[in-house]
Amino acid sequence: MKQLTRIGALAGIAAALATTTVQAEEATVRVSGGWAVYPLMVVWADKYADVRDDVEIKVAGGGTGKGVSDVLNGQVDIGMMGRDPHEKEIEQGLFPTAVAKDSVVGTIHKDNPVFDEIQAQGLSEGDFEAIFTKKITHWGEVVGKDLDNDKIVVYGRSDASGAAKTWYKFFSKASQGEFQNIADANFNGDQPLAAAVGKEPNAIGFNNLNYAYNIETGDFAGNVRPIPLDLNDNNVVDPEESFYQDRRTFLDAVAEGRYPSPPARQVYLAGKGPYTGEVKKFVLWTLTEGQKYVGENGYVQLTNKTIDAQRRYVEGDIEATDR
Repeated sequence: MKQLTRIGALAGIAAALATTTVQAEEATVRVSGGWAVYPLMVVWADKYADVRDDVEIKVAGGGTGKGVSDVLNGQVDIGMMGRDPHEKEIEQGLFPTAVAKDSVVGTIHKDNPVFDEIQAQGLSEGDFEAIFTKKITHWGEVVGKDLDNDKIVVYGRSDASGAAKTWYKFFSKASQGEFQNIADANFNGDQPLAAAVGKEPNAIGFNNLNYAYNIETGDFAGNVRPIPLDLNDNNVVDPEESFYQDRRTFLDAVAEGRYPSPPARQVYLAGKGPYTGEVKKFVLWTLTEGQKYVGENGYVQLTNKTIDAQRRYVEGDIEATDR
């Protein structure tokens, strides 16, 4: 009887160990949110699997607003954010960590009726404000020409978009909701907006950088072209303002501060309260080993000082005010 009891106990231990092993194999980190971070997160999830094949990173988009809502409601472990966190979100327990720098660019079709003029003179903050509020309604007005079939088609985002908030903040104090009411159409996500601009020669929109350039080659994405900014409002794209020919050149301009913030901005991962367990390990990996994938995938790395502060914040070594 004692032998049978001993065998039964050993079997119970074996079963417990087997259960523990299965649980480890099925560890999952759930991520959702901003389309700005989405391409980088997909790369991170793939690379992390190479070093931790016992952890699955499940990634979904949906926009920054969805990511924040999902993480605060416990539906995901990490929310991706394409804008700075709001104080109200921090008060609700949001725990944001800056991981890279991205940019929003204005976009038009390569067959825009005044494409050559826009490439030569760029558009100023005032131009964008007039176009997106429909104070100017025809492309000919933008460059001082009398044209036919040149009515501007204004596109925006329908989701709670960090990119939209960042873009509108560049030239206006009005809310995303106000611009949504003015737009001819609004689209849920970066890809649908880029696709719409790529189909309509008279359209204007805006996109996170990796949707305006081909994510693999760094060249232009389909029919979509970024709009040069006329930062000094002199109706000329000066040499120091000319950096849109490919993604690498543009990223260098962001890193050097020649492209303004906004529309450039930090992007974040966020938890509800401090990260723990496998989620914490993954976030720390993005701030260490994972940083080598930032530049090669269309983002700008934050300074070593900033990344170190983010890591120490995640580790609990410093307060939020010091990161």
